[in-house]
Amino acid sequence: MLEVLISLPTLLVCTFLSTLVVGIFLLLHLYSGRRTAAAVYWCVSMWVGSVASVLLGLRTVIAPELSIGVGNALAALGYSLTWAGFRSFDHKPVSRIAVAAGPAAWTAAYLFSDTFAADMSLRIILMSVVTTAYSLAMARELLAGHRREALPSRRVIAILLASHAVIYALRIPFAILSPVSDGSRAFVSPWFAVFALEIFLHTLIVAVSVLILLKERSEFVYRHAARTDALTGVLNRSAFMEEATSQLRRRLQTGVLMLLDLDHFKAINDTYGHQAGDQVLRGFAAAISARLAAGMVFARFGGEEFVLFAPDHDLDQAMEFADGLRRETQALSVSHYGTPISVSVSIGAASVLLCGGDLDDLITAADCALYRAKAEGRNRVSIAGPAESLMQVAERMREMDIAEPLAAVAR
Repeated sequence: MLEVLISLPTLLVCTFLSTLVVGIFLLLHLYSGRRTAAAVYWCVSMWVGSVASVLLGLRTVIAPELSIGVGNALAALGYSLTWAGFRSFDHKPVSRIAVAAGPAAWTAAYLFSDTFAADMSLRIILMSVVTTAYSLAMARELLAGHRREALPSRRVIAILLASHAVIYALRIPFAILSPVSDGSRAFVSPWFAVFALEIFLHTLIVAVSVLILLKERSEFVYRHAARTDALTGVLNRSAFMEEATSQLRRRLQTGVLMLLDLDHFKAINDTYGHQAGDQVLRGFAAAISARLAAGMVFARFGGEEFVLFAPDHDLDQAMEFADGLRRETQALSVSHYGTPISVSVSIGAASVLLCGGDLDDLITAADCALYRAKAEGRNRVSIAGPAESLMQVAERMREMDIAEPLAAVAR
């Protein structure tokens, strides 16, 4: 029944059309100026897959050497190029040997083994091995890249690719236990018809998936740019406020916020120029970023001032960590046209335990502590104590005293 409902030539025509359409979209993507190695690999793989579908669909019309031999070699090449695209998508090197391995294995078996060329079941087994290997490799690349760049569709596409690999591998026992004839009625086997339908659906899914991934990558880049300081590459102020607020909602009893201000930065700009000042900012941001532990949020707050929130630190840990940052900054090697530039930082810190879990209150308290560190000679760490907390309470009471008469007038 299935072999009557599912027509392999029709599926091949549909596969050709789907890969052709996606290939055209990818060409437009490349010509729009968004040329990436991944998009090039995927574009070529779609066009190669389209040609393979045409050749395989014409197997009863043209010579088997062309339809079966070249058609399946191109199909294997399409899979290997798609894998290369997934690897390149995560900026990993692509092995030419790995790309050529699948097509070369098929070509060698078809050209140098008459038994293999004449036995459809053997050909199914080899193509199943090639396709399964590349599909699993694609799924692995997607999952590995999810740790660095958590695009929404990565895991879903990886699961679909892994599922396809498992399904395709099942063709091997079917080909062994229920061999398929290579005669005029080669496609009437029920199991062959079902697997042919799955191949078409998989091809369609992969074709759409590459477009989705390219779209999600573009959106990720734009979001990242909107949340990142262009000069230093760390988070900007608005992104920090969002991240730190989220951290504070989860941890109400722990955490220390630190304001870090580079000492005499205006003098650096005036003496060496703004280019040197930018170099100092970049070097400082890179040095601090390298010392961050998991969960810490670090950002440029404005000018030469940076902010860091350590959600799991108490006061003692924060003092030790902040002093390490101070020493790291003092040892920072920044040279401008051969002239060494001395850099130091003053740090004011405020803890959730003493100052509460409101982000604005923490920033105010840390700013008071930073001011004290500057007044006491710079290049030091100062912790906000009860005095800064009392100042915040007094400030709130002052605001309430002003707000109540205004409310009375309004009434």
